[in-house]
Amino acid sequence: MSDEFISIPTGTDRPVKASRRSVKILMIGQPEDVEITIARLYHCGFCRVEDWSRPLPFSQIQEATAREPGEIMRIYKRSMTL
Repeated sequence: MSDEFISIPTGTDRPVKASRRSVKILMIGQPEDVEITIARLYHCGFCRVEDWSRPLPFSQIQEATAREPGEIMRIYKRSMTL
């Protein structure tokens, strides 16, 4: 089923772009839950803790999520047990 949902180019099929693009990962939640999740992602080798921005208050989220033309957004929601 996952093969039908996501197609990931492999080998020489992957297009080469001259410019670098990035994907923004947005995490919104209670401060302790966000910090725990970042720590878990680090331990899995997914990200470095120092690459995350400083915590932003809710009032600054709209500014931090300003989009570029043509961008889309998807949200991954996962429940966690503390």
